[in-house]
Amino acid sequence: MAKKNVLVKSDLRKNRRDAAAFLRDLADKIESGQVTLLQGDQDVVVDLPETFGFEVEYYEQPKKRGLKKQLEIELKWTEGGRKRQGVTLG
Repeated sequence: MAKKNVLVKSDLRKNRRDAAAFLRDLADKIESGQVTLLQGDQDVVVDLPETFGFEVEYYEQPKKRGLKKQLEIELKWTEGGRKRQGVTLG
């Protein structure tokens, strides 16, 4: 199994207003089909397919210092992968 190649990673603290503004901007870029991620002097252009997997996960995990809560939003697709065929009724 090939090891994943992390091109950009960010873990910041933002207030709700700034986080919402970032997500609105990201939503506009997703809708356009291209997202450019800038970090330092590096930029990564992500061309999005017309359809992709969309996962939302919320979980709680007990920790020594309290209850850790996390909300994740993930977009997934395989470039050059086989297209799944849906099931229809005959």
